[in-house]
Amino acid sequence: MSYDFLTTIVVINVIVTFILLQKVGSKANRPRLKKKSAKKLWRSEPVVPRHDPPKIAGDLDERFGRFFAEFKDFADVVNSLEELCESRFRLQDLPDQYIGPGAMYGRAFAIYYNQTRVGKLEIHPRHGNYSTQTPEVSTSVEIDWARFIGFYELRDFLWIIATYVTSPGPDPNSKERIVAGLTINSALTKTLWDHYRISQYDKPGDNDGDWGDLELSFQGTANSYIDSRDAPARVQRASKASRAAL
Repeated sequence: MSYDFLTTIVVINVIVTFILLQKVGSKANRPRLKKKSAKKLWRSEPVVPRHDPPKIAGDLDERFGRFFAEFKDFADVVNSLEELCESRFRLQDLPDQYIGPGAMYGRAFAIYYNQTRVGKLEIHPRHGNYSTQTPEVSTSVEIDWARFIGFYELRDFLWIIATYVTSPGPDPNSKERIVAGLTINSALTKTLWDHYRISQYDKPGDNDGDWGDLELSFQGTANSYIDSRDAPARVQRASKASRAAL
């Protein structure tokens, strides 16, 4: 799959997600917060993280020991960039050292937006592939309050995380980074679409007659079309068709 094609998919995902966000934001049944909760989420200063890192046992094998040592400062590094970007997201170390359904060794972090905990981030080394030279990791992010956070704020936070856990390689537009972009925008789209879609179990009138208008536009050059149009094989077929029609 070419870089240009992957980039086009990312752009389309962003456009569709933003349109869905606008649609969902106008729905009458959007959730409401109580005054105190709303103040903590929207009208407070970013939390000062109180880290509670895991107490690592001394019998870890070399790979896991290296992972825990090298990711000891992960939350502080992310938070420093968040502060620099004037973001309201912060990470806070959690004591968990066994994460995921398989209870594997890893690091866990609470995700805060201002004074409200809105999700969790987990990182663990990928099977036997972790080393200082090739620190391959798997990362999962869960945001429970996504609809209360602005699209660009949430997307930028996820991009910061992706920046630290995917490698650009020699090219800043590497396959890993492009796939990360697709993953982010796909997740944002799914969150919005799952709320916006009309299910067979909805009651009549639940969606106020809104059947799902979708609008988008493209700006670019039609080189691919021109190249295909002028391809010798196509020109020859078109010429034969014209003569047959006479």
